Amino acid sequence: MENINRDIIGNKIEEIERLIRNFKEKFETGTSDADNFMTMHEIERIWTELQNSTNIIYSDLLQDLLSGVDESDLIRKKKENTDKKE
Repeated sequence: MENINRDIIGNKIEEIERLIRNFKEKFETGTSDADNFMTMHEIERIWTELQNSTNIIYSDLLQDLLSGVDESDLIRKKKENTDKKE
């Protein structure tokens, strides 16, 4: 289980790094020439794209990790507490 989580996290980190490199490349390309400098709107657009893409990755990571949780002890303890209260 631990190796699976490590693989999942490793893949997510690689994807985030790829997205950051892509953002950095677009930013540097758009800000390297004073005559063809990117607008604030373009900077905000690529920044928003990076945020949205990474948020999706974080959400997917959380879903992957939650799906691997063994809830059997939690369910058993909840049932015990519920039975006592009734």
